[in-house]
Amino acid sequence: MSVATGSVTRAIDTIRARDAVIAGLLVVGALFLLYAMFLDQGGLLAPFFGATSFSNNYLHEFAHDARHLLALPCH
Repeated sequence: MSVATGSVTRAIDTIRARDAVIAGLLVVGALFLLYAMFLDQGGLLAPFFGATSFSNNYLHEFAHDARHLLALPCH
């Protein structure tokens, strides 16, 4: 009987560890999305577009319009 209990305990620990990893990844993804929506000023696109990402700030302008749509202050 202790063998079955040990395997069940190991399975539960594995599920808890997997759930903790998934929750951590979701939190990191949500924080990245919030940063991109509210704080980015062209830095996320700089590796792709170089210096023009700061003058033609497409991600910021898209998020700017989304903030107005959500009635969040941005100015």
